[in-house]
Amino acid sequence: MGRRMRQFALLCSASIFTSGCALSGSWRAESTHPPGAPFPINEITFDQGKYTATGLFTPQGEFSGRRRTTTGDYSFNGFTLKLRPGDGPELSYKTARRLNGKLSMTFHLPNQDQSVTAVLAPVKPAS
Repeated sequence: MGRRMRQFALLCSASIFTSGCALSGSWRAESTHPPGAPFPINEITFDQGKYTATGLFTPQGEFSGRRRTTTGDYSFNGFTLKLRPGDGPELSYKTARRLNGKLSMTFHLPNQDQSVTAVLAPVKPAS
């Protein structure tokens, strides 16, 4: 295991009870790679195994260009986020919590040899 991975694992272990590696709360996409590429999730909220997401993709993971909301169950093992929408198949995202607190999520586009990566930032509750 490389030094950076050991540091990340230690950080996650030390902050597991303060949600350092947890996904709880709301997140908003702030950038994508390739730049400007559509990503299935614009905003997502995780709460006790359930999620609510908005974006321009169908629950099947296909770009529609129309804003829609999807809800369902999720699981996260520290590397892969699996979303199980109520009206579509399970979708997997390679996901990592960055040291700056943001999420990096990569989605392999269905029926294509491409993937899109988004960086999501935590949404601060309104005060």
